[in-house]
Amino acid sequence: MFRHILISLFVITLISPITINAKEGQEIFSRVVINNGEHIIAGDSTVFSVIIYSNLPFGEIKCTDSNVKISGCRVRQTYQGNGRRQSRSYLGGRAYYSTVWSQYVIGSNNKGKYTFPSLSFSAQLYIEQSDDIDPFDPFGFFRQPRYKKVKATLKSPETKFEIIDQPRKSTEELMKSGKTVI
Repeated sequence: MFRHILISLFVITLISPITINAKEGQEIFSRVVINNGEHIIAGDSTVFSVIIYSNLPFGEIKCTDSNVKISGCRVRQTYQGNGRRQSRSYLGGRAYYSTVWSQYVIGSNNKGKYTFPSLSFSAQLYIEQSDDIDPFDPFGFFRQPRYKKVKATLKSPETKFEIIDQPRKSTEELMKSGKTVI
């Protein structure tokens, strides 16, 4: 019986909180998501969302070049966050903290291929620090985690999109508009 108690105490000490090394364990990246896909119809516009993902919770996010300009397109920023609103997202079967940093409405009357520029960010990541085991709370029921702030930088990728002509009307649409179809 005494042997079973010693083995169980040994296992409990092995399951203590594990810290993540800031250099090896931090993962932070961003994506630009286009609402209607890569093709936009000429004369129309769509929403581009810049989303930041991290495997660690993060604090304030700053962007050095948030004023986006694309030659030949109309660009209007409709939302800018600061990283405080975070949610959990799953990409490739892995859980990440995520936030929509900004949204832009982009459109043009000129067809052609365009590029959404890359943006540079700096963020604060919070790394949970391990605590010593409290002799009065060996299972950690009342443990309050402590966090260490680490600065991280990232760059969003350039995203290519194309503005295309309107698709041709179908026979049914032509007949509804009063055209004669032969």
